[in-house]
Amino acid sequence: MLRPKPARPLPRRRRGPVLALRRRPRLWWALVAVLALAVGTAVASAVERADAARRAWGTTVPVVVATEAIAPGDALSAAVLAVEERPAALVPDSALRALPADRVAGAAIAAGEVVVAERLAGEGLRGPAALLPPGTRAVAVPAERGLTPPVAVGDAVDVVVALGGSGEDRGGAPPGFTLVEAARVVAVSDEAVTIAVPRADTARVAVALGSGVVTLALLGER
Repeated sequence: MLRPKPARPLPRRRRGPVLALRRRPRLWWALVAVLALAVGTAVASAVERADAARRAWGTTVPVVVATEAIAPGDALSAAVLAVEERPAALVPDSALRALPADRVAGAAIAAGEVVVAERLAGEGLRGPAALLPPGTRAVAVPAERGLTPPVAVGDAVDVVVALGGSGEDRGGAPPGFTLVEAARVVAVSDEAVTIAVPRADTARVAVALGSGVVTLALLGER
C-alpha cells in the first residue's frame, strides 16, 4: 500500500526593508529623523546660496533697455525702449535711467542691451548729422556703377585714391593710395555715399575728388 508523501512546507515570504523597519519603530523613526534633517539641511543651503547671490549682485536699479534692435539714426521712443530693473553692479555709469525725449540713435543698439549715453546722437541732430562721430565732417563721394561697393549706413570704408597718368606724370608717386581709413558711412543714395571724414582730412578728400578717382573699399570685421 502506497503511503502519501508528506506535504512540503510553504516557503516563508521575505520581508521587505520597509516592513522590517516598521516592525522596529525606534529604528524607523530614527531613519525618518535623519531623512528630515537631510532635507532641511539641503533647503537651508539652497536658501543661503540664493541670499549670497542676492548680496553679491546688490540692489537693482531702473535702466533703459532696447526691446528690439535699433539701427543708427532710428528714433528712440517707447516703441523700441523700456525701463527695466537690473543689478546695480552690472549697470554702466552712463546708462540711461529714463526714456530719452526726442533723440535718435548715434550707433547700433542690440535688442536687450542697456542703453548708454554714448549710443545717442547729439541733442537735436537728425539724419547724417546725427551719425557723425565727434571731430568728423560729412563728405559725399559720388557712387559709380561697378566701382562703388554695396554699402549701408554704419559700414566702415577706406577712401582710396587712384591717380591717372604715367609714373613720370605723377612724379614717381604710386598709382594709388589710401587717403582715409575706416570712415563711417552715414548716408547712402543712388548718386552718392556720404561718409564721416576726420576734420583734418576733409580738404584733402575734396581735392582728391576733384583731381583723381576716389574709390571706396568696404571693410569687414577688424
